[in-house]
Amino acid sequence: MSEDELRTMLAERSGLGKDALWYPVYDVPRVFGLPWPLTTEQAEEVLSALLDRLRRVLPAPRQERPGQRYVYLSEITDRYQRGDTRRILERIHSRGITPACPAFGGENYDPLSERGWGARPSAAPDFSGEPNWAWWREVRKAGPRPLYQMPNPYVGEDEPPVDRALGLRDRTGGAAAYRAALSAAVREDPRQIDCWAHLGSDAFERADADDAALPEALGYYQTAVAVAELSLPPTFTGVLAWGELNNRPFHRALHGLGLTWWRLGETAKAAAIFDDSLWANPDDNQGIRYLIGQAKAGVLWHQAEKD
Repeated sequence: MSEDELRTMLAERSGLGKDALWYPVYDVPRVFGLPWPLTTEQAEEVLSALLDRLRRVLPAPRQERPGQRYVYLSEITDRYQRGDTRRILERIHSRGITPACPAFGGENYDPLSERGWGARPSAAPDFSGEPNWAWWREVRKAGPRPLYQMPNPYVGEDEPPVDRALGLRDRTGGAAAYRAALSAAVREDPRQIDCWAHLGSDAFERADADDAALPEALGYYQTAVAVAELSLPPTFTGVLAWGELNNRPFHRALHGLGLTWWRLGETAKAAAIFDDSLWANPDDNQGIRYLIGQAKAGVLWHQAEKD
């Protein structure tokens, strides 16, 4: 296999353009000690190693102090599903990051106030299932925390790309056109967290009929979460309330990522994401309190569905 053929295969498997892969492939003889052309077996080994490097997560921000806090994606997994996620994050970082800022006039979220769940919330099953409240004890113990809002997830002054894509789907009924519109939006501006999350949701819904859909959903959701995390401070102990509209795309992405990892059998990773969701949004507008107990107990997705 020639250098150009290997670069073409790597581009297909990673989702990156051939130009972005010029040097990694050019450097194969030096790094791997293999001359061109490669045998089929050598090419597969090199491709696997190159993809592994491309998918390594960026280091987690350095934590400033111990204690309960948001746990970053790169502390939960050591590999991104998509080959282009790392490059996307580096691209956004190089262009400058818009940080999350105080919300609601600098108010705090107080778990002991009327908006909290109380000292002893009911653990009795209801129409949504059986809630787990172990996480709430940690939230109460942490006391008041500052409320934050994420940067505007709909960059630009025109109609949000996710709304245009949804409108296109509603008018035409075309799922392929819908996915194409979302994909075009994130190619143009990878900060479109809601577009990444909607791509993940679309793939997740196709999982029963398509074995490749769940890994696809995982890649989209991971990218959405990782892009959103760039706006958080190194030690994030604040609250991203659902009531602040800018926070909702991030919460949708976290929820989808947790569900996808759970469905893939990665219960510990799913539970870690659910922990993050509840820590960042203790009001739990998404019903994650009904999921986290089973994920932490290692109950597999198909077993939970039967229950």
